[in-house]
Amino acid sequence: MRESKKLSALTILSLGGALFSMHFGAASMIWSMTWGKESGSSVYIAFLGIYITAVFIPLLGYFALAKGGSFLELSRGISPRFAAIFCNLTILVLGPLFVIPRMSAAAWGAFLQITGYNPKTIIPIIVFSMLYYGLVFWFVSNKDNLMDRISKILFPVLLIIVAGVVIKGIKNPISIQGAKLYTEPPFIYGLLEGYSTMELPTALLLGGVLINNLKFKGLEEDDLSKYLIIIGIIGTTILAITHFAHMYIGSSTYGMFEDLKYSSLYAAVVVELWGTFGGIIFNIGLVFAALSCAVGLTSAASQFYEELSDGRIEYGKVSVLIVIISALVGILGLETIIKLTYPLLKIIYPPAIVMTISYALISNIRIKQGKLLGMRIAVYISLTIGVLEGLIEYLKLIGVESIYISGFIAKLPLSDYGLSWVAISFVGFLIGNIVKK
Repeated sequence: MRESKKLSALTILSLGGALFSMHFGAASMIWSMTWGKESGSSVYIAFLGIYITAVFIPLLGYFALAKGGSFLELSRGISPRFAAIFCNLTILVLGPLFVIPRMSAAAWGAFLQITGYNPKTIIPIIVFSMLYYGLVFWFVSNKDNLMDRISKILFPVLLIIVAGVVIKGIKNPISIQGAKLYTEPPFIYGLLEGYSTMELPTALLLGGVLINNLKFKGLEEDDLSKYLIIIGIIGTTILAITHFAHMYIGSSTYGMFEDLKYSSLYAAVVVELWGTFGGIIFNIGLVFAALSCAVGLTSAASQFYEELSDGRIEYGKVSVLIVIISALVGILGLETIIKLTYPLLKIIYPPAIVMTISYALISNIRIKQGKLLGMRIAVYISLTIGVLEGLIEYLKLIGVESIYISGFIAKLPLSDYGLSWVAISFVGFLIGNIVKK
């Protein structure tokens, strides 16, 4: 009988820290303080909404992966054709065409802030991108040790910087908490803001990186599932604590920084707390956060294409290609690419949520024909609505008003909150169960 492989507590914690670093990224680092500022004294209720969509549902992603395998295997449970289209679309958006180059753009902006440099030509950003993506490739070149490298190099620096901001900000609030700045209920605000982080598709991709690292450490299937969940809980718990702490600090800025959001707000708060030196520290943290996210997603995308091709496409070659495309996008026109790819986020997120919740909460769903059919119907419904909403966004880009499509979406329940797919997808799930019975 095989002896169960065990990881030390230190190894588990370090892998949880690496997972947090990849999730935290540049975007998650700068959003939460703005959520707090806009929520004011309603920050606690708003955080509950944030927790559900930006932390809990991504955690369910790790539960789903523990039960159903990789992101590709989960998607093949819908259909092989769906998996090929949906996974490729998700990889491209979260990879070289959107998120990864957005990370390098954030790192470049932080570098300019640190140095005060004002380049007159495109040459400096080309040099910076070569160095940045060279460093990304160094991290991802050995996929087996990737998370260990993040946990030993990037996570400690990021943790120290974030801890310094959080401890100082909570101990010495800059101002007081005022009234919330939005009209919707704070819980709904939190749900929608957390929803926009795209943390769930990120979790489904990063889970593959974690699984590979656990296999490298000698774990087999039963142990893989157990430790995938444990490390997922640790990583998302750190993320939740970090979000709440930053939201609390942001909520205590009433009457200050009224026109500032995101990175500008974060930088202003840190400078207020630590002086000019604090601004430098913030930008260093932003560089490390961006690098962690870019490394994780580059490796995840490379491993996906290696799996999709059954090993015919080598991990190293895909990594090089992704790094090159990301660098070119970041240099030649990130803003345009963001406008063109952002509507795709509306397409991929709803089916990812339906699929994740189904696999995570329904045991052995693949052998329960009614629930499997229900999941497939719900996924296709959510995908269809996502495509329609994405089409609306693309028509807006060319100045065309989509009256009929917009009118149809507006009639769906929860459409006012941007969640028009939820109720009708649930009905589709119930219909699948009834039809099969």
